[in-house]
Amino acid sequence: MTTLRGCIPILCTPFGADNEVDLDSLAREVEWVLAEGGTGVAALAIASEGYKLTEPERDAVARQVVSTVAGRVPVVISADGAGTAVAVERAVRAAALGADALMVLPPYFVKPDAAALVDYYTRVGRAVSIPVIVQDAPQLTGVAMSPPLWAALARDVDTIRYVKAEGTPQGKTLSQTLALGEGRLQVFCGWGGLGMIDALQRGTAGSMPAANFTRLFAEVQALHEAGQTDAAAERFAAELPFVLWAMQSIDYSVTAAKRELHRRGVFATANLRQPAVALDDVSLRQLDAFIEARVANT
Repeated sequence: MTTLRGCIPILCTPFGADNEVDLDSLAREVEWVLAEGGTGVAALAIASEGYKLTEPERDAVARQVVSTVAGRVPVVISADGAGTAVAVERAVRAAALGADALMVLPPYFVKPDAAALVDYYTRVGRAVSIPVIVQDAPQLTGVAMSPPLWAALARDVDTIRYVKAEGTPQGKTLSQTLALGEGRLQVFCGWGGLGMIDALQRGTAGSMPAANFTRLFAEVQALHEAGQTDAAAERFAAELPFVLWAMQSIDYSVTAAKRELHRRGVFATANLRQPAVALDDVSLRQLDAFIEARVANT
């Protein structure tokens, strides 16, 4: 199976002035994050505004990302749904389109109990032959999961091999997942990578941050793995104010990433598709100051 490690940024889905998916900007984004040090790419996730896309648009995005990557790094495609049948169908389709791995949120419109979660992930995992990342995002889904559940799934379903932990605090969850997984499970630091230093100290495989922070998280992990732990902490601390600012909400994070990619000439526009919470003028000035400082240093 494909091995996932390092910084695998969550790609934004760019929209043109007509509010349609901009596949040319998407291709440029893929090239940009790879040049920034991404060891993989992830598409159609929450921060990709994947939930705002039609099924044909989802396929078009997956197809474009797979085509642009052209086998250079793993492609992770989010495939989940409010119902098990929807998630299975999306998973099978993503695999057929060339995804190397899937990231799967739990269903959350109707909150599932433990038995329903096992059934859901078992059916998705057994429908494909590529690795599955269980995405734990209780702040957004309201669905509670736990390391014992993930470990049991990994024992029973060969394709379930990763967890992206978004819940906070993450530390104990990361360590417990790795211990109970007994080598079957690896963990990625989620929730914008705010706990990255702690996550690396606990032996996680990497991070899945917003696309505009690819270089930061790639460099932090490289320094840590080279034994330069103090330098890794200093590198992270230098940009932590912007990471914290962006993680005020999903729409802050997505706006920050899109506005920076637009400023750098990667995206034709910084548009978010509706519904989205607009930033006020003060927030936009703060964001632009962060972006200009970063652009000036690169």
